[in-house]
Amino acid sequence: MARILASPKTELTGLLALGLPIILTQLMQIGNNTVAIVMMGRVGSREMAAIGLGGAFMIFVYLLCLGIMTSLSPTIAQHFGAGRERDIRRFFQQGLWMALGVSVMAFFLLREMGHIMLWMSVDPEVIPLVQDYLDIVSWSMPAVCYYLALRFVCEGIGHSQPMMIVSLLTLPVALVGNWALIFGHLGFPALGVRGAAWNLVLVMVLNTLGLLLYLALSRRYRSRHLFASFALPGAEIWTLLKLGLPIAGTLVLDSGFFSMIALLMGQLGHVALAAHQAAINYVTVVFMIPVGLSSATMARVGQSIGRGDQRQARRRGLLGIGVGVTLVLPSVLLALILPGSIVALYTHDVSVTLVAVTLLTVAGLFQLFDAVFITAQGALRGLKDVTGPLWISLLCYWLCGLPIAWFLGIQQGLGPIGLWYGMALGLGLTALLLGLRFHTKSARLVTEHAKAA
Repeated sequence: MARILASPKTELTGLLALGLPIILTQLMQIGNNTVAIVMMGRVGSREMAAIGLGGAFMIFVYLLCLGIMTSLSPTIAQHFGAGRERDIRRFFQQGLWMALGVSVMAFFLLREMGHIMLWMSVDPEVIPLVQDYLDIVSWSMPAVCYYLALRFVCEGIGHSQPMMIVSLLTLPVALVGNWALIFGHLGFPALGVRGAAWNLVLVMVLNTLGLLLYLALSRRYRSRHLFASFALPGAEIWTLLKLGLPIAGTLVLDSGFFSMIALLMGQLGHVALAAHQAAINYVTVVFMIPVGLSSATMARVGQSIGRGDQRQARRRGLLGIGVGVTLVLPSVLLALILPGSIVALYTHDVSVTLVAVTLLTVAGLFQLFDAVFITAQGALRGLKDVTGPLWISLLCYWLCGLPIAWFLGIQQGLGPIGLWYGMALGLGLTALLLGLRFHTKSARLVTEHAKAA
């Protein structure tokens, strides 16, 4: 059995079997926002800038929720690896209670985020559009949090197909809904930015209901009695929060860094902001590939730790990092060779295109950094190492990357490209330190286990 588990081919197959459905799910979910941005580019550069900035705020709050709820995945994965079925049900139910509290917090936070725009002197023509977007998408937060709880019980036990199936079923709603509500088709009024926001709410609600129905009907989940003997909130919530809050802090620092770059870009006008949104959205779509692998790596490393196999956990983490980098290489080449073709998917505005093409040359660099940092982060979460990545994000993004981006882009007058140089530097440092941390920490666990044996 040990030889089978040690097989590189077996490990790669296991990683991709879990990771590829997550990647497809992430791509389909981000596709809703991407389609909205592409369509909004046909409405106008101000509307495109508004949905870009509003989306940055939305992602900030979403990642806060994601970070707290992510604590379910490694927790359930380790119980699954150890064969503790009752603990899987117990922590899942506590995760649902936690989702209720997190969703209320996220609802009010999202509605208040718009005040930051006044402080950052964002283009006044964009601010009302962004605030409308935020007020509407705040209603999606309960669905988002319960979806995450359902998702992480699936991923924790190594089953990622349900999310892919549900996302496939709701994808037509994302596409047709944006088209109808943004432009005013199928009897709907042309709502522009507000239409994109309402469609996002609808898709998230449908995703949550679809995943809940899947878990209720599937034999795999019925046999686990996930909803039986439903417990009241208990001490397990604090256990999850102790793990989830540092993850959330890390994600907030990460996403806050990119949101601050977008706000700084907003000081340069709506053309720069629209160009930034086109380029960053392309990078974000590609980023879903290593994000999916990161989730799979987290679950598989956690399962190995639950079985007490530290050596396998180390192999799985390093494999996840290597595969993540490999899979983004085609996108890196595409951004360097055909940047104009990529930008043409988002806008035909000549002024926006000229800026966005220059930004994509920098994107070729930091897509590699993206892949390393997110997969290494997932591997560390599988070890339940969440505090170190928090401090690394604070150092690399906020104490190095952001000041340098501001200095180059605003103070030195390099504009959008200067902001992106600083962003790339922050990402590069984060990737380096997280990769080194997993390498040293996992090696130490293997050594300690060997001595104890």
